[in-house]
Amino acid sequence: MSFVIKSLSIYSHDGECRVINFNSSGMNIITGRSMTGKSSIIDIVDYCLGRGECYVADGVIREVVSWFALELEKGDDVLFIARRNPPRNRSTDPDVYIRRGVFEKPPIYTELRSVIPVNELEKLITRFAGISENEHRPISGTRRPLRANISHALFLCFQKQDEIASRERLFHRQGEPFIPQAIKDTLPYFLGAIDQEHFLRQRELDLAQVELKGLIAKRDSLAASTTRALEKTRRYILDGKRVALIDESFEPSTPQAALYELERVTKSDFVSPPQLDDSSIIITQLQNQLHTLRGRLSDLQNDLRATRLFFSEQSAFTKEASEQRVRLASLELYSGKSEADDTCPLCNHSLEQPSVSTEALLSSLKTLDTQLETVVNESPHLQERLSLLTKKRSEIEDQMMETQKSLQRAYVDDERAKALQDLALDRARIIGRIGAFIEQTVHSEEANDLVKSIEAAEQIVKALAERVNSEDTADRIQSMLNLISEKMTEYASDLELEHTGGSIRLDIKKLTVIADTVTGPVQLNRMGSGENWVGYHVITLLALHHWFRRTDRPVPGFLFFDQPTQAHYPPETDNEGRIDTLVDEDREAVRNLFELMLAVSDEIGEGFQLIVLDHAHLDDKKFEQAIVEEWRGDEALVPKHWIG
Repeated sequence: MSFVIKSLSIYSHDGECRVINFNSSGMNIITGRSMTGKSSIIDIVDYCLGRGECYVADGVIREVVSWFALELEKGDDVLFIARRNPPRNRSTDPDVYIRRGVFEKPPIYTELRSVIPVNELEKLITRFAGISENEHRPISGTRRPLRANISHALFLCFQKQDEIASRERLFHRQGEPFIPQAIKDTLPYFLGAIDQEHFLRQRELDLAQVELKGLIAKRDSLAASTTRALEKTRRYILDGKRVALIDESFEPSTPQAALYELERVTKSDFVSPPQLDDSSIIITQLQNQLHTLRGRLSDLQNDLRATRLFFSEQSAFTKEASEQRVRLASLELYSGKSEADDTCPLCNHSLEQPSVSTEALLSSLKTLDTQLETVVNESPHLQERLSLLTKKRSEIEDQMMETQKSLQRAYVDDERAKALQDLALDRARIIGRIGAFIEQTVHSEEANDLVKSIEAAEQIVKALAERVNSEDTADRIQSMLNLISEKMTEYASDLELEHTGGSIRLDIKKLTVIADTVTGPVQLNRMGSGENWVGYHVITLLALHHWFRRTDRPVPGFLFFDQPTQAHYPPETDNEGRIDTLVDEDREAVRNLFELMLAVSDEIGEGFQLIVLDHAHLDDKKFEQAIVEEWRGDEALVPKHWIG
């Protein structure tokens, strides 16, 4: 069995709690005048059961209520859920309070706090409803698989005021994007056409298909690698011929023959390095000798530059000193008559400024003579050194030329040895690559085993698919709809709805009601009058819930009808809920509608609540017994003293 609603509570910002208790089975009526909050009950229940946004209309309720709460009952198990009323200008709130177990009263205001993440609420209620593992898989298209949860089940549990009288939409929220397809995808599960065993077999089939896909992917990878291997085999054969590892005339008759030839190459001894002759040693010696000669030549050139520079500076000094000697030599004409520094030595006249003494000038002349003599004596030695250095440089240059010629001859002699060494290295690289390729190549035995494994996996998948498809889900759905159609036809006849001469059925592909008549099928949107639209909504949902409870399906055991009498008893004619003022036909239609709802509620029995929100108040004992709240005068969902 699934759950029913034990109570609904609202909390004020001051901490007061207003509780509405419901009977656990049968009809529960909340009647009263307009603007008392009846229609908001569906939005409160929907929000507490996990809807993402709170659709309680702006006004008194949103202003004075702090928390909304539901107490759900499933046998002896009771789950209390409270959600904080979103603040102004927000459509949701993350605070969710959960309490499980039987308690005499709802929790007090100070106990309310967030205890679970809001995104876990839907999962919790889905499990509490008994909705087990399930999944709808579209046969074609791009839609992803869909798992039924409590949100999908609630599409079958609410009929708001604008929905119950619609000729276009049969189910709750059917006019919203994606919702119609979700109803179509999940309804077979809720009907019971797809049970738990089906999903277990489907899971087994899924695993087998995953294994088969893995084997096929491995086979395809092997095929691709085999193609690449053939290309590499041809390339390695050509490489082997290029370095004389494989005879030029070899042409493999089969891929296996090519592999055998490559395996032979990896076992051959073609990579021993050649023995180098003395030319390589001579080359090294000549290179060292040439390097030494270049060093000696560099040193000689440095000495030559230094000697030439010194010789050049000496010549310049000799020239300058000789000129100074000529000027000082004029002192030999001096008479020596006056030794005074202030008397001219030539004419003996007095001088205004004292002159340099004769002795000082003679001393300078003597020094220049000595230096000139030394320089003149050294000049032959410098000339001799320059000649010697120049000669040695010529000798070294000649030696370098001879060494370079010898080195060129040695290079020519060594060319064959180098070619052999390069060939050996090239062979070694190619043999190494061929060896690695041979190790990575998959043998045909593994490919044969893989083919056998794929064949076995395909047989398993085929057998499991036959088990899953043998249930013939479409036939089961149609069989169940036929049984539901019998109830719909019976209820439509009781209400004396139009087009009841034939069969009344639910079309889950179009999500509408169809009346089969002698002139052809008639869809709900082609039926006239609000009485028919309301009536067909009522009989369809009652017939579905009769089936849900009969087959113990995990759909919540409650069904909300908001203003089912609106076609006969509009709000503006409200007269304390009395229907006495209605014309006979409308009054009779209202009575028939309530009598049907009461009768079906009693027929379904334990575990089903029909919660009716309406203006009408019938003067009938059973109707009176079904009333849980009547909101007239100052009575309403929100107590008057909470306001202002």
